[in-house]
Amino acid sequence: MVRHPVWGALLLAVLPVFSQTAPNPKTQDVLRFTLNESPRQIVRMMGPPSQVDDSLAGYQSWHYEFLPREQSDSDPPPAWLILIRMDSRQIVSVTRNFGDPQVVDDLFPAAETTVHCWPSTDNPKFSLRLRKLSGESLLLAMGTAKPGDRTEQLVLIRRSALKTFMPWLAEQLQ
Repeated sequence: MVRHPVWGALLLAVLPVFSQTAPNPKTQDVLRFTLNESPRQIVRMMGPPSQVDDSLAGYQSWHYEFLPREQSDSDPPPAWLILIRMDSRQIVSVTRNFGDPQVVDDLFPAAETTVHCWPSTDNPKFSLRLRKLSGESLLLAMGTAKPGDRTEQLVLIRRSALKTFMPWLAEQLQ
């Protein structure tokens, strides 16, 4: 037990540094995107998509499959999903799905993170952690409300796209 007040204060000041989660390369990888990439740059970064979906009017989604070592179930969603607005060829969002739920605390420092609930804070049925990045980029940890929660999905999205894809969140951010 530390009995000296100076040592006790020092220990309390340093403890958070050692208790922070080490960066996870699998989750950190989403930060290589800025949403300012062109589709051509995405292909240079990731190769051609394994599937292209045009079913959402005005948008195209590119799917990138899990590597065999990452896949945990027999019918997983794509590992990566890139959403592109067709008229401007602008990247709207980058979604990273995980076969196994991941702790993402290193991506969501407490001072830079807010928690949002759908349909409301008073009646939460779904939560997410949100971190504002540069420009209009937002990073979302879906299905998480607090440090230590694991997520199966990270979404890097333009704030302007929330009105279309997550209107409840757009309203909460006003």
